[in-house]
Amino acid sequence: MRPSIRFALLFAGLFAAVKFLFMELNVFQDNIQIPGLINNFFLLAAISLGLFFEKKKEGFGEGGPMSDIKNAMRAGAPYVLLVSGFIYFYYNTINPQFIESGIEVRMDMIYKDMERESYVDSLKMHKSEFQVMTNDEILREARNEIESNLSPRTMFTFSLLGLLILSVSYSILITLIYRKILLKEYYR
Repeated sequence: MRPSIRFALLFAGLFAAVKFLFMELNVFQDNIQIPGLINNFFLLAAISLGLFFEKKKEGFGEGGPMSDIKNAMRAGAPYVLLVSGFIYFYYNTINPQFIESGIEVRMDMIYKDMERESYVDSLKMHKSEFQVMTNDEILREARNEIESNLSPRTMFTFSLLGLLILSVSYSILITLIYRKILLKEYYR
C-alpha cells in the first residue's frame, strides 16, 4: 500500500477515534469548532506526511510539481471521502441529538424574534411568499428550512466540498513548501 494512502487511513481513523472520545467524555458536543480544527490539522498532517514519504520512496529530487501535487492528493482524497462518510454516519446514526438540539436552538431564536412585529414585517418585505402567510406558517417554513440545512446529508455534502477544496489547497501549499523551502537542495 502506498504511504500516502496509509497516512490517509491513519488520520481518518484518528479523527473518528477523537470524535468518539469526545462523545464518551461529553466534551465539544455542541461545538463544531474544535473538532473542525482537529479535522483540518489531521488533513494537513495526512497530506504532508503522505507526500513526504512518497517523495522519500520516489527520491527527493525526482518528479515534477504536478506529480507531487498528485501524490499529495492521493493522501487527501481518501481522507476527505472517509471523514465525510464518517460525519454523515455519525450525525445520522450515532449522535442525531446534535442536529435536534441545533434545530431547537435556532427555532427558539426565531420564536423570540417573531414576537417583535417589526421582525415579521421585515421578513414579509424580504420574502414575497411570506406576505400571504400567517406567523404559524412562517414558523413552519422556517423549521423546514432549518431541518434541511442541518440534515446529515447536507453536512456530508458541505464537509465533502469543503474538505476537498482544503485538500487541493493544502496539496499545492505543501508541494511548494517542500520544493522551495524544505527540500530545495534536491531540486537544483
